[in-house]
Amino acid sequence: MNCRLGLYSRIALFAVCAAGLLMRPASAQQDTDETFNKTILRAVDTLFKNYKGGGYDIKKAYTHRIEYGGGEIKPSDAPWTMCVAAVAEVIATAVAIHASETNDKTVFDQLPVIGWNRMRPTDIRSHLWVDPRLDSYGTADALVTFGIGKRVKFSELKPGSFVNINRTNRTGHAVVFINYLDKSGAPLEAYSDKVAGFRYFSAQNRNSHGLGYGYAFFTGSGYNSCPALSSGEQPDCGVIYSTGQKMLNTGFMLHPGKWNKEARETNMKALLEGLYVQTRSRGDDYLGIPSAVDFDEFLSRIESTDTMRLNPIFEQPE
Repeated sequence: MNCRLGLYSRIALFAVCAAGLLMRPASAQQDTDETFNKTILRAVDTLFKNYKGGGYDIKKAYTHRIEYGGGEIKPSDAPWTMCVAAVAEVIATAVAIHASETNDKTVFDQLPVIGWNRMRPTDIRSHLWVDPRLDSYGTADALVTFGIGKRVKFSELKPGSFVNINRTNRTGHAVVFINYLDKSGAPLEAYSDKVAGFRYFSAQNRNSHGLGYGYAFFTGSGYNSCPALSSGEQPDCGVIYSTGQKMLNTGFMLHPGKWNKEARETNMKALLEGLYVQTRSRGDDYLGIPSAVDFDEFLSRIESTDTMRLNPIFEQPE
């Protein structure tokens, strides 16, 4: 059972889970100053070393308590976790590493600790959880919405980027991209016509039963690989290849020096206005807020209780 990231209607005005650690491709050491990929990969290494294989449960989040911005990110039932929570934990760990090493506390203004613990429209967790009402198709979309990331083509990914996949069996997954794979599962340092899939880090039942690595292979658009891996691990097959971000959501996190607070504020304003319109048109059950309230009351109520949820399709069996 893994995570499903599906296709949803637009509601706002902005566009949002093996063991064995292989040697990273050389490209992991060639990031530009624009990216946060190196620190993301350090977070992956730290989490794999200390918390790998702790158990997978779609209703749990975070493998441990994370000290963050003068507070803590609280696990629901450590060390059990699942894929979107694994990606969130990687990002939060990387941000905490950066703040500790640079004394840059401004990162906690853009990504406050409360946003990892709650499920409200203005919280990063809600967007990473891909609530259908937030116009998010994956991690890249969430990062763009918060002014801290960019979408790129799958062919442009570097180690430490993010991918959200959809499979032919109507399941999905949220992962950290590690490297490209050929049709036998061998690593490739760069994108080429030999690419048949990619290696990733996340949390999943398959192989690792918690935090660990996986091997994804595409189907469709000329792809059709599902090799028997030499490691004996189970490949993750039937991943739908697409150039569209709704089916294969791909991008990276910007270095904190490139974060855009104004973009975050603009996107949040558009999101809240869109949710208000939807509440007015769809009724009280849409967010659990009376549809007749004015906008100021709507904003007050939406910030006073968790109105967002994990995408219910995540609970579908793999």
